[in-house]
Amino acid sequence: MAADGVRVAIRLSPGARSDRLVAIGATAGGARIVKAAVAAPPEGGRANEALLQLLSARWHLRRRDLSIVQGHANRSKLVHVTGDPQRLAEQISFELAGLPGW
Repeated sequence: MAADGVRVAIRLSPGARSDRLVAIGATAGGARIVKAAVAAPPEGGRANEALLQLLSARWHLRRRDLSIVQGHANRSKLVHVTGDPQRLAEQISFELAGLPGW
């Protein structure tokens, strides 16, 4: 959690068949990470924007409240979601609960 929201680690696979949240995984250090796939290619920031659109839709949030704060040019990303940290943590956890690995 951050003072003005929450941060979520994402492992993105661009160029997939469809936009979807795939599973919950773990980093080498044991931290949880959300695995996501988008159909957009990685060129020109299109995959990043597709990821933010996907998260906005799946988590029922406004697109303007999501931003990538780390990992713009690689598959491992850190997404910041602006808002009440406690409410967001509960809402996002609820939306992720059905994914494999949860």
